[in-house]
Amino acid sequence: MNATIWRRMNARRDHRWAMHHFSDYVDGELPERHDRRLAAHEEICPDCSRVARTLRRMLALLPGMRPAASPELAERTSKAVAARLDEPATDEPSA
Repeated sequence: MNATIWRRMNARRDHRWAMHHFSDYVDGELPERHDRRLAAHEEICPDCSRVARTLRRMLALLPGMRPAASPELAERTSKAVAARLDEPATDEPSA
C-alpha cells in the first residue's frame, strides 16, 4: 500500500492529532517526523490547510498590530479565536 493511500485511510485520526499540534507546527517546533506527518495531512485536508494558513497569516500580522485597546477586548478576541479553532470540521468549503 503506497503512502498516499495509507495517509488518506488515516486522515480522520491525523485530523484529530493535528488539532493539538498546529501551534508547534507553524512555529517550526515539531520534531521532524511529526512535522512531516502534519504537512502530509495538510495536503489532503482542506480544514487543516485552512487552519494552518490562517495561523501563519495571523502570526505574520501580529508584530505590526497595536496593543489591544483594553484587556477585555484582548480576552474576547482570544476566546473567539480559540472557539473557531475548536469548531468541528465541515465538508463544505468556506468562502
